[in-house]
Amino acid sequence: MNAIVITGGTRGLGAALTQHFIAKGHNVVMNYRDPDAAERMKNVCESHGVGNLTAFQADVRNRSDVQALFGRASEVYGGTDVLINCAGVNCDAPFLELTDKSWETVIDTHLKGTFICSQEFVHQIADRNGSIINLGAACGIQGRKNGANFCSAKGGILALTKCMALELAPQIRVNCLTPSAVDTEEVRERYSLDTSEGLKNVLSGIPMNRLGAHDDVTHMVDCILGAEFTTGTTFFVNGGEFLR
Repeated sequence: MNAIVITGGTRGLGAALTQHFIAKGHNVVMNYRDPDAAERMKNVCESHGVGNLTAFQADVRNRSDVQALFGRASEVYGGTDVLINCAGVNCDAPFLELTDKSWETVIDTHLKGTFICSQEFVHQIADRNGSIINLGAACGIQGRKNGANFCSAKGGILALTKCMALELAPQIRVNCLTPSAVDTEEVRERYSLDTSEGLKNVLSGIPMNRLGAHDDVTHMVDCILGAEFTTGTTFFVNGGEFLR
């Protein structure tokens, strides 16, 4: 394997995946927007990992930035074999209060970013086989209040995954990882999980009666990467919170 590119690799599940693959000895190229967060991640990986980490500042909504990101990956590691599209942002508000800016920011970061990064990944992969994992969300199927922009973006990613899988096979497999109820900073803030009432409300809807851990997600990613006859599939990691 040449390198794994992880977008949004400095926070949340992106950070967990960056640390996971570095600990397993892989070469990882991590894009970032916040230099301080990137520096913290580099320090963590140097302390606990055996792989090689290259951090590169890039806005996934900007094609020239993304081209430079993959150019750097090719320069350092000879190319990439895996792309994990984790970059995302939330700008929640009731539907009638959503602004054009908050709509465009969320849609462009999640959906347009996944589109651009995936195209540029394919352009540089040459004759190698590869794998793309897009980050979805159950609300992209069932919706939720105060998140029309986020849910629309994630619904678009679910459809984009299927289209890409059909067009890029057999050389490149494309699947969607769809976690929910996983313990991240963003989830804790949105659902007030640091309060007993907030945690109780969330756990009441999870048959497995616990929040998901980062390991639950990283283990599933390992399974997806090892499933060489699987493409266009959505993998749910949610403790039974959403069944399909």
